[in-house]
Amino acid sequence: MRSHRTSPLVAPAVALLLLLGARQGLAQGSADWVAVKGMDERFRLDMGGFFQKFETTVRVDSPTTGRGTEVNLEDDLGLDSNQANFRADGYWRFGRHGRLDFAYTAWNRKADRVIDRDITVGDTTYHAGAYVESQLKVTFAELYYGYSFWNTPKFEAGLQLGLTALFNKVRFEGNGTITGGGGSTGGSFSTEDRSLTAPVPAIGAHVRYTLSPGFLVSARVRGAGATIDNIKASSIQWRAGLDYYPWKNVGFGAAYDYMDITIEKQSDRTVELDYQYGGPMAYVSLVF
Repeated sequence: MRSHRTSPLVAPAVALLLLLGARQGLAQGSADWVAVKGMDERFRLDMGGFFQKFETTVRVDSPTTGRGTEVNLEDDLGLDSNQANFRADGYWRFGRHGRLDFAYTAWNRKADRVIDRDITVGDTTYHAGAYVESQLKVTFAELYYGYSFWNTPKFEAGLQLGLTALFNKVRFEGNGTITGGGGSTGGSFSTEDRSLTAPVPAIGAHVRYTLSPGFLVSARVRGAGATIDNIKASSIQWRAGLDYYPWKNVGFGAAYDYMDITIEKQSDRTVELDYQYGGPMAYVSLVF
């Protein structure tokens, strides 16, 4: 499988350094800054569209056929590389420094294609010229505890510790010339179906800065890597956004979110799923 690329971390790293450095200049003036929209809320909920671009690779091994083919779901099987999905994010504050962050999104991608090379998935080999239907369903949920070491009406920065949970289902169906069950047949129908659930503990950091009353910029970065039972997972995620609050309890925002994750279920039928997704978000923000 491909290795993680580090270039997407440049933007959030620069944002974090700039905002943390700016904190020195805020210390004197923050005491005189009155509470502004979007910075004195107890609860926040963002809901909107996430316009994602995907790159996905999957491999399914078998004790019968050995190591499976590394299949690019977009290039080999025709899954759309772009898709718009609903996403919800938010947090609840308790006390001056503590907050509980949460997020949810899900997608269901399907495609069908006559393949142009042999592909082995688990016990089945789909030969070039076979008609293959594929599907990838993912449910993504996050829950993080955050502690803001600095929290003034104008500037906030802190660390996060929590859990990213991914529920994945990969399905392949095909007919044509297919090898499986001891021989090759033409016009046969075969299905390979695999589920992969990965709870991934992670750490991160968040920053937020008030440009002017009603206008906020924010950024966060998270990283994870763990092996739990026979599931090995690692991920990198970052997000940067701009919010505008024209009213006391309602605002609008735009952000860019990126994630790169690898999940491997180790057994005699090892499944490895590696995907990147990223793209802009537009949302309505409710604060109370």
